[in-house]
Amino acid sequence: MENSKKYAEYLFAGRQYKLAAEEYERLVFFDSSNIIFKLRLVKSYRLTGDLRSGITQINSFYGINMPEPMAIEFVKLQLLSDSLKVVNDFLSLNNTISPESKVIYQSCDLLLSGDYKGADMLVKTSVVRNPSFPKNLISLSESAARTKFKSPFIAAGFSSIIPGTGKFYTKNWADGIFSILFVAGNAWQSYRGFKEHGIKSAYGWAFGTLSASFYIGNIFGSAKAARRYNLLRKNEIKNKTFEIVRSDNF
Repeated sequence: MENSKKYAEYLFAGRQYKLAAEEYERLVFFDSSNIIFKLRLVKSYRLTGDLRSGITQINSFYGINMPEPMAIEFVKLQLLSDSLKVVNDFLSLNNTISPESKVIYQSCDLLLSGDYKGADMLVKTSVVRNPSFPKNLISLSESAARTKFKSPFIAAGFSSIIPGTGKFYTKNWADGIFSILFVAGNAWQSYRGFKEHGIKSAYGWAFGTLSASFYIGNIFGSAKAARRYNLLRKNEIKNKTFEIVRSDNF
């Protein structure tokens, strides 16, 4: 057992977490009362990304009230699994995690659920009572609360007035320029056709239909671009929150 312990510590220190997990499984089998072995086992699973195994192990070890280090690991695993309701329920029932730590993970939970204003308010009130509150979480909650999302209705409205401006609104500059030029160019060709050959001009109708089709498609495309813009911003915040939760800085 002593050799296995040294080897497990060596693997963990060398960030060979998958192999370390195998050794810690063996150590837990040897001594099921050792919380350090259990904690290192669960951490190894988390750091390899095997969240399900980590959660399964904790559930096999404890109930709701587990030692604080293990409870924190459980919350981290559930946050990384996007199991936000489980996190809420667990934090409300658990009495081993300190109030200061609970606020940290509640802030992460709010960020992952998209309540950026709520997360920022919670962090700001908590920093007053806890000067050691994680700086990266303070910065993330502030930037998330300042994030400006795009309205699909406004994007569609802009493009219905001037084709392409809805794309400008969502910062798709190249698409916006292309849309203006394409709609305007085809509309001009259609106008020339009707002017030269009258209302029955096949040339005019062909370019007119092309321009009108692209104009309508651009309106719907602008609304879609706004939704895509919002999703990208939300995913950026979510990924940054995951990075904080994965770390062992708190």
